[in-house]
Amino acid sequence: MNKKGFTIIELLVAFVILFILMAGFLRGILLYMEYQINNGLKNKASEIALKMSSQIQTARFNPTAGCDENNLNPFLCDTLYAYPYNWDSARCDGGNCTFEVQDSDGDGIADFYDPYNGQNGNFSATPINTAEWLRIRPCNLTGDRYDCCYADSGRQINNAVCGEKYRGRFIYAGTTLARLINPATNLEVGRVAGVVVWYFDTKGRYRFVSIPVMRDTR
Repeated sequence: MNKKGFTIIELLVAFVILFILMAGFLRGILLYMEYQINNGLKNKASEIALKMSSQIQTARFNPTAGCDENNLNPFLCDTLYAYPYNWDSARCDGGNCTFEVQDSDGDGIADFYDPYNGQNGNFSATPINTAEWLRIRPCNLTGDRYDCCYADSGRQINNAVCGEKYRGRFIYAGTTLARLINPATNLEVGRVAGVVVWYFDTKGRYRFVSIPVMRDTR
């Protein structure tokens, strides 16, 4: 009577096939998890950008108020602020605004919406080493959040958050500032805050959401 069984070669072939199937299955799970995290980061960044924009749009704005703890709209405050480039005399004509022209580091992102001076993907290890043109930047890491500080003085802004953790990764926020001028009178007619919220995805790639928020001085 013949007894049939598996040979060592057949077992090895079966193990190889099983390993290939399991490797493909695990890779699929990892890719799905990465997709979920990156999609969540994108949604959360958009949520933060909209929340910050709404705060700037709705909070009381006094163009002559000082940049102190009593200012209800610190993102538009410019006391002692040295505007970079031509942002202190910006204009918007036919939908084109002069503060959106400058791209000093040549990375394809206008400085007004760019938190870094250089190729942004290189800053994943030093994420709060932000550009000198930011008006408000992340500072003072406390637990799972960053505070907001004026970039020129380092003074903290009360009740403002410029960075928070999501699924183990930080999402950062900051703003730039421009002053709109009426070219006919050379008088200020409003200010624009460039809200930028950014993060580095699961592969270390720079991602961002930006929104300009305009307020008139009336």
